[in-house]
Amino acid sequence: MNQKVKLDTNSLKQLLLYLKPYRGTLILVTLCIVLSVVASTTSAMFLQTLIDNYIVPLIGIENPIYTDLINALIIIGIIYLLGTISTWIYNRQMVTIAQKTLKNIRDNMFSKMQNLSIRYFDTNTNGDIMSLYTNDIDTLRQMISQAIPQLISSIFSIIAIFFCMIYISVWLTIVVCITLFFILKIIKMVSKKSNIYFMEQQTTLADLDSYIEEMINGQKVIKIFCREDRAKENFQKYNQVWEKNSSKANGYGNSMTPIVNVLGYIQYIIIAILGAYISIKGITNIGLFGTNAMTLGMIASFLTLSRNFINPISQISNQFNSIIIALTGSSRIFNFMSEECETDDGYITLVNVIEENGKLKECEQNTSIWAWKNVNSDGTPTYTKLQGNIVFDHVNFSYTPEKSILHDITLQA
Repeated sequence: MNQKVKLDTNSLKQLLLYLKPYRGTLILVTLCIVLSVVASTTSAMFLQTLIDNYIVPLIGIENPIYTDLINALIIIGIIYLLGTISTWIYNRQMVTIAQKTLKNIRDNMFSKMQNLSIRYFDTNTNGDIMSLYTNDIDTLRQMISQAIPQLISSIFSIIAIFFCMIYISVWLTIVVCITLFFILKIIKMVSKKSNIYFMEQQTTLADLDSYIEEMINGQKVIKIFCREDRAKENFQKYNQVWEKNSSKANGYGNSMTPIVNVLGYIQYIIIAILGAYISIKGITNIGLFGTNAMTLGMIASFLTLSRNFINPISQISNQFNSIIIALTGSSRIFNFMSEECETDDGYITLVNVIEENGKLKECEQNTSIWAWKNVNSDGTPTYTKLQGNIVFDHVNFSYTPEKSILHDITLQA
């Protein structure tokens, strides 16, 4: 497991060509993602105003008037609603784009398959080809419909939340950055391992599918020659290799979120204690646009922002894993589609004929009489009646020189 994980830029470029017809929709999706992020960060920032300007002033008042508070809650409700609608729109649109894109890829794959040579199907198992249409296509679906929009959303969220945190308090932002340093170290270490095993998982799954398909088609032969035990042994080997890679890939991948969450909770506690200490002791707080006093609303708002800051970082790492897997699958798909097509250089065709006065004449209807049609250089056809006599005279055949398929075969049929 020493191979390096690299983004397959070639496959990414080819995939972008399939997404090009939907660039207008993708622009709409990006705008909705930005709107969703703005709504999320605005609601967190609004928490400071809500507490400091609308809730705290009402404490201790004998007959408080809640009109301003209700109006503020309506405003925050509208912001949440806009964010929810934006999130629904971009998720719905990305699912539609994903399905249309995959439909086009499948169509092109199937058309390509019809033009491939017999050699390709002799040198590749049916299960491996089926895996392209199922497992590899499904990883692409997950990447387009889920990983890419969540990745973009996470990046925008990190940028927006970071500036909001600096706006509230530089001191508390420094604490978040220190915690972030340790989180990124852990993510880098775990991702390095999980990415390798995720790619191995995809490859070994294709091998497992190929073997299962081969065994299903060959069940009669297996039973005739009493090879059931050997078939089970081989299956267990394939299954064990896939289970090992899958367990390690998902083990590393799934461990990342709990680790990041634990560090996030520790950071949450530290910020709450530090924020309360600054407020109680009256220490001057430094914000983006000057100094001020730390308030309860600022602490609550910053705690919400810091929590929202950690989650996107964890999501970026998880989605990056999905993208690596999908690009591995897309690489297999586009390699399949770049295979050399079969070219028909033959100049002799088999046609129906009728026999009139000892001469053969081509016709459209089925006469049960067949002849080989050869067009001469002057354009006139000649016909040789099909006799049904096939002779193999010391025939050798192979697709590659090092692997002989037929060796010195002689027969007559």
